[in-house]
Amino acid sequence: MKALPALLCLLLLGVAPAWAAEPDAPQTLPILYDQPGDRYILRIDNRRYLVPYVTKENVARLMAAANYPRTKLRFDEYKRSLEDKAKAEALVNRAQQNVTRESDRVHRLQRSLEALRAQLALLRSQPNIDVRELQFLQEQIRNTSASLASAEDMEAKAQANLEKTKSTTESAFARADKAREDYVTALNDYEKPLAEIRAIALTTGTAL
Repeated sequence: MKALPALLCLLLLGVAPAWAAEPDAPQTLPILYDQPGDRYILRIDNRRYLVPYVTKENVARLMAAANYPRTKLRFDEYKRSLEDKAKAEALVNRAQQNVTRESDRVHRLQRSLEALRAQLALLRSQPNIDVRELQFLQEQIRNTSASLASAEDMEAKAQANLEKTKSTTESAFARADKAREDYVTALNDYEKPLAEIRAIALTTGTAL
């Protein structure tokens, strides 16, 4: 219950919990429309502004500095890396499921073997022993022991395959992390000139 007040305090302070949101695709560059007179139309953030022509050269320079093609390239690389990461996660999950299935089988057989051995011990403690029942339990114990040994071998193989899968897919996770980092850096660099263009539109332009 103590965690709830702490979370509410973070929200009230405007501090979000550390959940990394996936970065969005870069917005397209602003569009400039020539107009008669001393003003042109600047379209940014899906809004249009009537802006003095004296700002156009600076806006064009900022648009070039934003380097949309490079940012879009980084975004495309990041999306491809996410696809590879998803495939890697699927392989690891499938290998983990195999380990879980084999481990469950081992545990079931271990419990069955323990139960059979308990029955055998109880039978031997009886004053009158049914030889046929004794032989039946001994045969069941031999069969269950053999099945358990096989199951333990399968579990070991599944665990080895899981470790191998993790090792072979590790690079996909590392590439995704690196691609995300590169794209976030490129996106931040891209947004800086756009913020200046936005400021020009808001301070010198008239919203249409």
